[in-house]
Amino acid sequence: MSKKIQIKLPETADRQYDVVIGTEVIRVLMVEIKKQNISNVVVITDSNVKKLYGDDLLKNVKPYLLSCLPAGKAVNCYLLSFPAGEKNKNQKTKTRLEEEMLKLGCGRDSLVIALGGGVVGDMAGFVAATYMRGVPYLNIPTTLLSMVDSSVGGKTAIDTEYGKNMIGAFHQPGLVLINTNFLTTLPKRQIKNGLVEVLKIFLTNDKQMVDFVESNLSDILSLDKELVEKVIERSIKIKSDIVVRDEKETGERAILNFGHTIGHAIEKLSGYKLLHGEAVALGILVEAKISQIIGKLPESVYNEIENVIKKIVDIDLLRNYDINNIIKQTKLDKKAEAGMIKYVLLKDIGIYCKEGGKFSHVVDDKIVIKSLKYFV
Repeated sequence: MSKKIQIKLPETADRQYDVVIGTEVIRVLMVEIKKQNISNVVVITDSNVKKLYGDDLLKNVKPYLLSCLPAGKAVNCYLLSFPAGEKNKNQKTKTRLEEEMLKLGCGRDSLVIALGGGVVGDMAGFVAATYMRGVPYLNIPTTLLSMVDSSVGGKTAIDTEYGKNMIGAFHQPGLVLINTNFLTTLPKRQIKNGLVEVLKIFLTNDKQMVDFVESNLSDILSLDKELVEKVIERSIKIKSDIVVRDEKETGERAILNFGHTIGHAIEKLSGYKLLHGEAVALGILVEAKISQIIGKLPESVYNEIENVIKKIVDIDLLRNYDINNIIKQTKLDKKAEAGMIKYVLLKDIGIYCKEGGKFSHVVDDKIVIKSLKYFV
């Protein structure tokens, strides 16, 4: 039984798409492909997912297309891949994928399908955003992190030597297909990686769900299907509601960056050896500690947050990074304005600070350093 969340963006009636949570990936995918007047389907994935699911997806898609498309209608199917890992989410990889599509003769009547985790979603989405000035794409996330975060919202990007996601575009998918069966091939470290993004959303918006995750943590990490789907569905509902209200991140959507200013800095300093969620978990702690130091968040509530995060990530990892280097790296964050770094602050679990109409706030470096010293 599939569950469906409709995301309806403002401006025009056709700017809406569904997030479908269920196991009927191929059937739903074919229905969507039939609705679009396309001649080429380009599945973009990475080297790991290609072996696990990419080849099988293509084998299933091709005969289905032949059987369900109108007579005389031909659709070509291609599978393109790149080496797995954040370090390959760069301009060189993007250019290579685009040139492969050009070589195959893919025109504007092409559909890109992102099959993989957040790196694949960012890369395939950005390719779709710029290829022939924009072609449609669908997202099939295969990790918990991408299911609850990057697959929804239309953010696509690549990294540069100056920082993470520094070049990109907003390009909404036409459909997101979430099948939790994909999670069974992931190591527990990757499940924890995605669970951090779940907690980030709940810590700023839903205290009951923070309690729910903590109470059911062991079963969630063991991939109890009902619990995992409940967590995914609630995460997507919260995020999609925020995205509908603020698609281009001019206001409220900034709260989805909780933990990310410090998190992205640490992730970059680790040479991407830390997973995104692991780095964001450390960022959540630092930014929650900032909230406490400046008097927004009671110490007892901070301790509750620390206790939850400790159950998922080793917080002593923060000791591996020099405070001055972390501060220096935050200055390169794409959300910085005139050298001023902004942070999402908490008042309580499930309640973020909104002051003067602002959802993120400038914090003096001395306060940030004091917060970092608590851990380092």
